[in-house]
Amino acid sequence: MQRDFRSSVEFEAVHRFYSDLLGAPGHVFGGRSLCGHQGAGQLYFIGQSFEGPIEGGTSSRLYEVERGSGAIKRLSDREARQIRLSPDGRLLAFACQGEGPATDLIETRSGGAVVASVALRGRIEQIDWSPDGKRLLLVVAGAAADLAGIHGGYAQKQPAEAEAWLPEVRLGEGEDLWRTLWIWDLEGAARQLTAPPLNVWEASWSGKDSIAALVSDDHSEGSWYRARLALVDAGSGEARIVHTPRDQIGCVRGNPSGDKVAFVQAFCSDRGLVSGLLSILDVTTGDVATADTLGIDVTSIEWRSTTMIHFAGARGPETASGDFSLERSVATQHWASRELTHGEWVPASSPIGDKGSLFIAESWSRAPFLAEETNGTIVELASLAAQGEAGATAPCGTIEPFEWTAPDGLKIQGWLVRPQAVTGPTPLLVDVHGGPVSAHRNRWLARSRAGAILASRGWTVLFPNPRGSTGRGDDFARAVKGDMGGADAQDIICGVDALIERGLVDTARVAVTGTSYGGFMSAWLPSQTGRFAAAIPISPVGDWYSQHRTSQIPEFDEIMLTTSPWESGGDYFSRSPAFHKQKKIVPTLIMAGAIDKSTPPGQAEECHFAALRSGAPSALVIYPNAGHSLRGYPEYIDSAARILWWLERHVGPANGTGPSAKGDQG
Repeated sequence: MQRDFRSSVEFEAVHRFYSDLLGAPGHVFGGRSLCGHQGAGQLYFIGQSFEGPIEGGTSSRLYEVERGSGAIKRLSDREARQIRLSPDGRLLAFACQGEGPATDLIETRSGGAVVASVALRGRIEQIDWSPDGKRLLLVVAGAAADLAGIHGGYAQKQPAEAEAWLPEVRLGEGEDLWRTLWIWDLEGAARQLTAPPLNVWEASWSGKDSIAALVSDDHSEGSWYRARLALVDAGSGEARIVHTPRDQIGCVRGNPSGDKVAFVQAFCSDRGLVSGLLSILDVTTGDVATADTLGIDVTSIEWRSTTMIHFAGARGPETASGDFSLERSVATQHWASRELTHGEWVPASSPIGDKGSLFIAESWSRAPFLAEETNGTIVELASLAAQGEAGATAPCGTIEPFEWTAPDGLKIQGWLVRPQAVTGPTPLLVDVHGGPVSAHRNRWLARSRAGAILASRGWTVLFPNPRGSTGRGDDFARAVKGDMGGADAQDIICGVDALIERGLVDTARVAVTGTSYGGFMSAWLPSQTGRFAAAIPISPVGDWYSQHRTSQIPEFDEIMLTTSPWESGGDYFSRSPAFHKQKKIVPTLIMAGAIDKSTPPGQAEECHFAALRSGAPSALVIYPNAGHSLRGYPEYIDSAARILWWLERHVGPANGTGPSAKGDQG
């Protein structure tokens, strides 16, 4: 496999496919944080586009969309971080990249014009208006703070300030590693409210004098797993711990009156992917109640009023949203769908008016679109489909929920993409999600890396949601704890067997891929079964011992494995793919990012070594400027092209009977 893959027919095909899907430079193909005020003519969102060629990577900008016409207008040329409307809808707060590489800017805008702005050193990760709309709360990550795995899992890049040969020095300490709270009254400079050794992961106003915050006493990414809920005095910055969770917390939101704090409490594997129980703290008594959300694992919450919480989440294959009334202690579902989903990483929607919501919706065969929901009915405000998107999407098969039975009788769900006009068994790609506490949804096919292209070429694609996945309740998610690569691996193998038994899949042509935890599983499964003909782990874990000692999140494996990383044997050995040979020769393509701190590239090297010692053809591809899961461009395009190349040669084309003879073997 060549280092420069751009002249290959696979790269050209993938590049053409994604160029059609994502559009020409300047076209907005995706977005997040859609917000607006009831009755206003304009809505706002952060849109994604390419400023130049697709190889240059994506940009995020602030956009306005006109209600009625759907006309989209760019409001800023700065890289967007966060946006939030004031309670009365008159001012828009906009956090963006500042002039310097380690400086961010916070602006307030009215009618598209900047009213006030202030620069801060660091990265603004969250903004929130005080209930009276007179102050802004900011969560600011230090200029050298690590990013979460879903945002790349690397330390923020710093400008070169010295000779290239000088070493990097890590001390594990420094002011620029912490996340702190700041308050800005829209005049003059912002005021820093908190300081180390208090690290603030997320926060919101709780009334006008207090702030609800998720805090830890260490800045390391792994300390998030043991973070606690605190109330911070908006004047002094003094923090008081009010709740220590059993597991993890996310989506902390104080209500306008300051007497209640809502949050999601769940067993989690990733910061930013919190899916579970809607919990409500009574600030006066300290009691925490769990709301009945009609079987929906909650992933997004906002206060619609002082006594009404808007929430969104997943229930099995459905994406759903509704409201929970504190006065009546009852939830009302407003919308649910298998045909559509929303949210960037997890389902997310924003309340508007008394009972409506705003979100950016999508499905496998439908490009993202801005949507407003009222009484369960969706109105499309603006489509983000590119001009060539329909033609690129048409041959990529159809998706449907798929269910099968695990060896212990548990029902397992997932999503199945079948190619068009198929008449017999096809090759199969199994794409395992990360986490493991996450889930595949009915997402736009552009998010499938090589999956959609393979479907257009006659492959079936299975997106399994084994135990450990979200949307099935706390017990189902928690079932993976202490058993990574155990029952969840058997869930996936049984899904493959079910497809073979139904005559949908060729038993000799099954491949597996996935990123992060899916990368671990892609390296692990060939050591557990002879079912797979090829494996493509991306950002995998190969060795839990070295993962614990080199990753930014050692707390993760301490929670998920039953034995100690300081003892020999046990789970740290028995569940490490690098310590086991493959059941048969399984050609293995392993890809990773060189600056990944969530699953460092040494993990990919150990998987490569184990594959070679199993006698398998193996290729190791390390992208020098990429972080976790290779989501940036052009790495996303290049990795998809290499997947096509690998599968064509080691599994064979869909209309063939086995591996192709052309090309080298890795």
